[in-house]
Amino acid sequence: MATIGEKQQVLNGRGIVGRWDEGTSAGKYFYRERVTEDGKRKYKYRVLEGVTTLLEATERAAEAAIAMATGAPSEAQQRASTSPLEALEASTRVNAQLLGTIKQNKTTGISIEKSTKEFMGFHEKRKRADVIADATYENKRGIIENHLTDYLNYKSITSTNQLKRTTFDDYLSFRATATRLVQQRECSVIGEWLKFLDNHEYIDTRLLRGGSIMPRVEVRMVDRMANPAINPDDWRNIVNYIRNEWRHEPLHGNGYQKVINRSWFYRNLIWHYILLSKNSGMSPEEVLKLKWKNVEIKDVGRISKSKRAQEVEEIRAEGIGEVYDKNPDEGGVPVDVENEDIDSNAWAEDDAMGREERLIAYIYTIRSKTKEAREIPCNQGKELKRWMDFIREHMDENKLSWELNANSYVFANPWNEMKPVSLRRVQKAWRDVTDKLSKEGKLKGHRFSDKPYTLYSMRSTFIEDHLLKGTDLFLLARIAGHDVKELMQSYERLDIRTRAKEITDIQYGKKKGEARTVNLFG
Repeated sequence: MATIGEKQQVLNGRGIVGRWDEGTSAGKYFYRERVTEDGKRKYKYRVLEGVTTLLEATERAAEAAIAMATGAPSEAQQRASTSPLEALEASTRVNAQLLGTIKQNKTTGISIEKSTKEFMGFHEKRKRADVIADATYENKRGIIENHLTDYLNYKSITSTNQLKRTTFDDYLSFRATATRLVQQRECSVIGEWLKFLDNHEYIDTRLLRGGSIMPRVEVRMVDRMANPAINPDDWRNIVNYIRNEWRHEPLHGNGYQKVINRSWFYRNLIWHYILLSKNSGMSPEEVLKLKWKNVEIKDVGRISKSKRAQEVEEIRAEGIGEVYDKNPDEGGVPVDVENEDIDSNAWAEDDAMGREERLIAYIYTIRSKTKEAREIPCNQGKELKRWMDFIREHMDENKLSWELNANSYVFANPWNEMKPVSLRRVQKAWRDVTDKLSKEGKLKGHRFSDKPYTLYSMRSTFIEDHLLKGTDLFLLARIAGHDVKELMQSYERLDIRTRAKEITDIQYGKKKGEARTVNLFG
């Protein structure tokens, strides 16, 4: 059997069109149906004469199906066995039948307004069923109700039966001010809308037969810099400004005390929000949906060299004698604080000398975009504990009687019935802070991007920091909720200078080792 190359399902699954790649018919296009004759199922083929592309083949499929059903001879048979007049009559009969099929396939279009309402109604149900996230729904709604509607008004299209294969040829030039990533996202959502129309038979069934009619957007690496990572100096300036200046500003106003108290709470919330965002790598929506029951804090401890020296001196002062790091019978050796090599980041046992509290937070979260559950360890235990204490004290001071329990949101607002603070409000606070620092020349920005920092920049920072530190790529992908390919495409924008040593190191005075070949036949 000859090998079939490219192929395409046509006529709502009735048959396929394709091209043979081997045999005497190599390079020819055909229409194929599965039929039942004499109780047996088999394939029937019809060669599509003069066809050179798969698109042409799909356009000829209906004609071939009718000809096959009516038993009309192929074009080659007609040329060989009929007169020109008979061939013309046969062609007229087939065209008449084909016209009837096309009329059946054509639908009465509905208004663009009605079609978009139905499309968004379908996705609203999906949102309520938690199939898609709120942010995904809002993104689709913005594209459909704003950009698609504006474009079709520009094209003077008011009904779905006015849509043609060339309708969206000018869409990218119409949206030239948008980034390629945004254009790609918009084309994808509009493509979903067109598929929805096709499924509900609101457009000609042939319109999408050759695939999507939306233009293809080529996304380059530079286009993936919409959320640039924050360099260490800029991050230090942002955190210091929020902690030391911005969050205290409400206390300097002359407004009502209640307004000042609410602002004081909100600005402390923003401070802790950005700390957790940057150190956990969670998306902005994930952070706002996080509940206390999904946070576990462990005290892993650390060794403080100064505290260890102090404890050793206190023991010696009691005249006990030499101080050992553990029982000498178990291999303990005398403690030499001055010459000890202590890793302050290492976890310490509960009874270790010089141990100080070090709180690690384990966060269980489900990323709304992928619905993938994951656990994130991060050095935010101390900060989360401080934030919990702040909430309790603030509610007591202001006589806010809402219950704070395991099911409460970490960033709930007790001034608004313990609902999570809105993403738009957080975005506004971030823009206010970064815009002010940028105008004052205190933010240098990312070396390879002129885009401003966004809330997603903190997620980018978390990932790039770990890439630079050498964190295992597969472990990082699991923590971040990415696959490895996406991780590298979207986030590996490393500053070469920070890794220059790997490239420029020269091994002086070192002979290159060469392995000796073992001759099995010598």
